[in-house]
Amino acid sequence: MAAIYSPIDTFLQVIKGKYKVKILIYLSDKNRRYSEIRRKFPLMSERILIKQLKELEGEGIIAKAVTGHKPPLKVQYSITPYGATVCPIIKQMWFWGEQHENQLR
Repeated sequence: MAAIYSPIDTFLQVIKGKYKVKILIYLSDKNRRYSEIRRKFPLMSERILIKQLKELEGEGIIAKAVTGHKPPLKVQYSITPYGATVCPIIKQMWFWGEQHENQLR
């Protein structure tokens, strides 16, 4: 039996990752340097942070800008215009999750 295609599966695949949604919410209000993101999520390993940033960049959700000609280079991440379209959806899911947690209490 062939699998049924679902756009929801595509959406979930793009945002799947322990920190991707949190990274997107953190970037949604302003551009952030790599070091700011690193400090915001101290429990996340550097390997996981880099991996999730690369995946989001590969999907066109965030953009990476590197400035400077020699170390230390400045690396800054921002939400792309395309990525900005997903932020309201994620924020609504976040709000629903808060409401659901309160409902269960």
